[in-house]
Amino acid sequence: MSERLQHFKDDLTAVGLAIGVHLLVGLFLLIGSLDWQPFESQQVPVRVTLVDQAPRARAAAEQEAREQEQARQQAEERRRQQLAEQREEQARLQREAEAEAERQRVEEERREAERERRARQLEEQRAAQAERERLAELQRQRELERQRIADERRREEERRLQELAELRAERERAELERLEQERRLQELADRRAAEEAERQAAEEAERLRLANEQAQADARRATLREEYVATIRELVRRNWNRPPTTQAGVACRIRVVQIPGGEIIGAEIVSPCNADAATRRSITAAVLRVAFLPYQGYESVFAREIDFDFIYDG
Repeated sequence: MSERLQHFKDDLTAVGLAIGVHLLVGLFLLIGSLDWQPFESQQVPVRVTLVDQAPRARAAAEQEAREQEQARQQAEERRRQQLAEQREEQARLQREAEAEAERQRVEEERREAERERRARQLEEQRAAQAERERLAELQRQRELERQRIADERRREEERRLQELAELRAERERAELERLEQERRLQELADRRAAEEAERQAAEEAERLRLANEQAQADARRATLREEYVATIRELVRRNWNRPPTTQAGVACRIRVVQIPGGEIIGAEIVSPCNADAATRRSITAAVLRVAFLPYQGYESVFAREIDFDFIYDG
């Protein structure tokens, strides 16, 4: 708004100067168009006296002629002075008009340069503001993208932990059922042994107890390994996208390479495997899609390379 007001003031000044120049030029033209008439010398009346052509008469006539010539010369000199003054005044007015026009031109050029400078400055300010807004928007987009990636990773981690928790719960339920079945079988065996003979039942019970403790210790070690392999097999099965060409009866041995922490760094099909090429690639892709194998709780049975059988019975 202040720049527009300044431009309006500059325009008013320019208009006023232009009007003044036109008035001076018009005055100059008006003075030049006037019909300046020089002063005419008045004819001095000549008195003629008819006298005798005496010397005195001739002297008087000569004196009068000299006076008339002198008066004519004076009138001519005044006329020349007036013409010179008129020319000098015209030249002065013309110089003033030209000087005013030149000053007006210089002033207009200065105002035009000032307007161009302000326009360039305004354009530069707008460009700088646009660049700042573009950079701010780019930064905001980057922040949003980083936040989106972090949210996706967090959700993926939560999903993976949920799957592991569900698998662990399923294994615990299966273990409880197995233990319950073993307990019932043991109770049945104990009751049958007790019916045969008290001594034999006691000895048999003691032997079975010791054998059971040893078996459970061995079974726990073997079960943890089997549970670990079964968990891997289940994760691969959940991430497997079966190709249309896969037929029932597929049995392939898979070798998984991992690092401490459970991150998978490689997977390959090892013999035996009766699957076609597309099925083999899909099984390998399923292993790599798992990305991380369970590690916490399985440190004692961790191995860099693990082989397990992948079976599809249709």
